[in-house]
Amino acid sequence: MAQTTDPTDITAVATLGLGEAGTAIATGLAKEWRKDDPDRRILSVDIGLGDNVRGASINERARKLGVEIEGSYSEKLAAAGAVFSVVTGIEAKNAALAAREILKPGTLFFDVNTLTGPQTAAIAEEMYKAGIDYVDFAAMGGFASSGHKVPFVISGPAAERAAAFLKPYGFNIEVMSERAGDASAVKIIRSVMVKGMEALSVECMVAAHRAGLVDEVLACFSDIDARTFAGMVKSLTTTHVVHAKRRMEEMDKARENLIELGIQPLMTERTRESHARTVDAGVAPEDASLPNFQEALEILSERVVKRL
Repeated sequence: MAQTTDPTDITAVATLGLGEAGTAIATGLAKEWRKDDPDRRILSVDIGLGDNVRGASINERARKLGVEIEGSYSEKLAAAGAVFSVVTGIEAKNAALAAREILKPGTLFFDVNTLTGPQTAAIAEEMYKAGIDYVDFAAMGGFASSGHKVPFVISGPAAERAAAFLKPYGFNIEVMSERAGDASAVKIIRSVMVKGMEALSVECMVAAHRAGLVDEVLACFSDIDARTFAGMVKSLTTTHVVHAKRRMEEMDKARENLIELGIQPLMTERTRESHARTVDAGVAPEDASLPNFQEALEILSERVVKRL
């Protein structure tokens, strides 16, 4: 695979998309990579430029940042030594293949879009065919609050070179592996937890609000602070094998309380179903002895959470 040996050779960087994520990245590049260097250019392609509603605001953002923007893929993109794809998961493959026809071998291609691990790996293989250095580039936080300094986990054969290029300019990067797809897989599996917690937070906090006990409910989470979030996740997963029945019965009462407050218990009912699945599997040891974390995962994977 052809590679750019020296990151300082890169004089043009591009974004595919200039929405929230693209703007955050372009803003960081303008401040910390380009600065006042007239030889460094920031390019962008955004097909929304021709939209009557969004086009004007996209164009104005580009103007303020000094980004050279176009509404379609053109040979101008060939000047970019590094490209950030920040479109949508649905459009990620189309954007990559459109850019592949223009980009030079050795170009760093950062795919920031939310995809599954296998989807990312498949796109990577297509890009490798043209000698493009595809980097699985997963954001582990929000661009609105952190800008381009949001934590990134990256993977792929060119991940180390990508990190060496971007870290001096304020990018917060952790290299995971040399296999494209690993970073995306971690991000999307993380979303099961984080977005699930978001839905649970809404149900829980609305209930607390209606009960007039918001501060009190929030204060009762202090035990989680003491054992860290990761520690809590490991503890709950391990003890679930033994205590699923008792906790299922507790969720029956939680459901009743939500109904009393006039709340449809969407998440609580699904939680109850999950616990019932474990109870029905009959995995709780008769002596109530706790498995270790790895043993618990194996029990839950093989005997409770069935494969589709």
